[in-house]
Amino acid sequence: GVLFQGLSEEDDLEIAEGCMRYITNVFQELEECHAFELLRNGRDRGNYLLTRHARIIAMTCTHAALTRSRLVDMSFKYDNLIIEETAQILEVETFIPMLLQKNERGVSRLKRVCLIGDHHQLPPVVQNRAIQRYGKLDQSLFTRFVRLQTPTVDLNMQGRMRPSLAKLFNWRYKNLGDLPQVVTSQMFRLANAGLSYEYQMIDVPDFEGRGEHTPSPHFFQNLGEAEAVVALFMYMRLVGYPANKITILTTYNGQKHLIRDVVRTRCSWNPLFGEPSKIVTVDKFQGQQNDYVLLSLVRTAHVGHLRDVRRLVVAASRARLGLYIFGRVSLFENCFELTPTFDVLLQRPTKLSLELSEMNHPTDRNAGNTGVPTPVRDIYHMWEILQERMKTKFSTELEKMEAEEEDE
Repeated sequence: GVLFQGLSEEDDLEIAEGCMRYITNVFQELEECHAFELLRNGRDRGNYLLTRHARIIAMTCTHAALTRSRLVDMSFKYDNLIIEETAQILEVETFIPMLLQKNERGVSRLKRVCLIGDHHQLPPVVQNRAIQRYGKLDQSLFTRFVRLQTPTVDLNMQGRMRPSLAKLFNWRYKNLGDLPQVVTSQMFRLANAGLSYEYQMIDVPDFEGRGEHTPSPHFFQNLGEAEAVVALFMYMRLVGYPANKITILTTYNGQKHLIRDVVRTRCSWNPLFGEPSKIVTVDKFQGQQNDYVLLSLVRTAHVGHLRDVRRLVVAASRARLGLYIFGRVSLFENCFELTPTFDVLLQRPTKLSLELSEMNHPTDRNAGNTGVPTPVRDIYHMWEILQERMKTKFSTELEKMEAEEEDE
């Protein structure tokens, strides 16, 4: 159509000015792209975008330390800084991201620093125990501010997990409630298929005559718990839980390696099972989550470093829909520091309780309701259940294949 209608001089002028603005914007964009003709390699182009166009830049504190001199030389500028998981960062590391630009007339242009963290969870890792203990280097800047009673904004609602799971650790927080979604959403309202409870503490006795053992110093392992954890993983996979929704946690590196060995032996080669999303220690899983968590506590002689309540808070707060803890009940129920959590856990049976009538995930049973619970007596009983489930699974698949062949 005709651009200028000729109805009035004012209308035509407004149209002309609009066209001029559009043409001006086109030339401005071309001018911005001109730099990419001059900058030949990807690094120079990245630096150009970093200093001229980027509005939000994400990096780790370690990367900030490694690239600080380059960023300062590029006249990198920023006004606001947000540091996440600050309670898990060394105090000196917290200052590095604040020093990535040149001062202007002796004054930093940084206007706002926001520290986000949880001092009720694990602190920074300091390898030297003496320095950690006597130099307090494991105290983060975030924790220092909290100890100095600096005013803080505290989150008072959680939206990660079922309210019943949150009760295992919310005693450590002031008035921690639940967002509406974890009460009303269907995934939180339904029970876990094949399992009577959404959380349980499962007592694991000595297996083949022993509990914890140390093949080398501080390398704690517990074969009974490793077998029990992997057996539950196999059962959940047969019910239909996705492997990537299940994480296996443990409190010691030795047990992590042992569980990986058991998984490789029993599961990895079989497409029915596969491998869980992760097999990792509690300390390494801080800041992450998954729908279902199987936790091995390992120790049977002494409580060990789980006596640190911050480690317990991390372990108990990783699961969204189901948490199943394997350990020696007689040991942990008498640990004073852990009493509030274990009092809640031990209100339920300490034998793994299964709903064998539920063959497929998900179920239509509501959370909090139990069907016909079947307590698992020991690991040998669990293996029998697995064998029966596998036979049923194979026969079902065989019937499907025969039916498909008949249809063809």
